[in-house]
Amino acid sequence: MERHAAPLKYLRQSRKRRFANRAKKTVIKTFTKKTLIAAEAGDFEAARKFQNVTIKLIDRASKGSTLHKKTAARKKSRLHKRIATLEKAAS
Repeated sequence: MERHAAPLKYLRQSRKRRFANRAKKTVIKTFTKKTLIAAEAGDFEAARKFQNVTIKLIDRASKGSTLHKKTAARKKSRLHKRIATLEKAAS
C-alpha cells in the first residue's frame, strides 16, 4: 500500500463515494419493492405514490455517476411495465 498522501486521499474519496452510491442504490431497490408489493396487493394509488418517489430517486442517481442513464431508463421502463400489467390484470 502506498504511503504517499495522494493515493491515500484517493482511497478515502473512493470509499466515501462507494458507500454513498451503495446507499442510493439500496433506497432505489427498497422503494421499487414497496411499489411492486402495493401493486400486487391491488392498492394502485399507493403504488403510484411509491412509483413517483422511485422515479425521482432513479433520476437523481442517474444525474450523477451512481447509475448510467440507460440503466435508469431501463429500470423506470420495467417498473412502469410491471405496474401496467398488474393494473390490467386486476381490472
